[in-house]
Amino acid sequence: MDSPKAVATRIVVCLLLTSTAACSVGGQTEIDGGITSDESGEGTIQRYAPEDRVGVDDFSGTLLDGGVIAADDLDGDVAVVNVWGSWCGPCRVEAPALREVANAFEDQGVQFLGLNVRDNDAAALAFEKRFDIPYPSLTSKDSPAASLAFGGELSTMAVPMTVVLDRDRQIAARVVGQVSEPTLRGLVEDVLAESDE
Repeated sequence: MDSPKAVATRIVVCLLLTSTAACSVGGQTEIDGGITSDESGEGTIQRYAPEDRVGVDDFSGTLLDGGVIAADDLDGDVAVVNVWGSWCGPCRVEAPALREVANAFEDQGVQFLGLNVRDNDAAALAFEKRFDIPYPSLTSKDSPAASLAFGGELSTMAVPMTVVLDRDRQIAARVVGQVSEPTLRGLVEDVLAESDE
């Protein structure tokens, strides 16, 4: 059974994400519109049926390494977008999982992108070096504007948060809170499998 503090935290996250049709405070929840959600102890996991997916609008921004990226750079690939900050404890816990999954799917048409938030570039770069993060991240200056392209399904106020995009740049899954390696690997595999159907 969840502690009162854990339940209260999930309720606050749900209130922050008012665009979501429903929030799960524990157990499994069926959500209107073909969305399924379950609570695994790591974060609220939501899967979106293809007909209920929200498309991601165009965005662009500067990366921590000085490069630039635009949303259309993700087109045609499955993409994982993770909201994180070097100051965030759960972000430190999930960083190895993100690294391992990014490396595992590197040659399978899967891209990863981080959205660094409420951070300074030096601390963010130190975090990336410490955890050997193999994928780029937008600077905290550009991440809030980029998050608006996700149609309310991604927030820089809920950290960490991870979304998986299908090859049409639509949100196929979302994890609000910390994600584990098996969960993220499974979500990516599910979206990759759609291309084979």
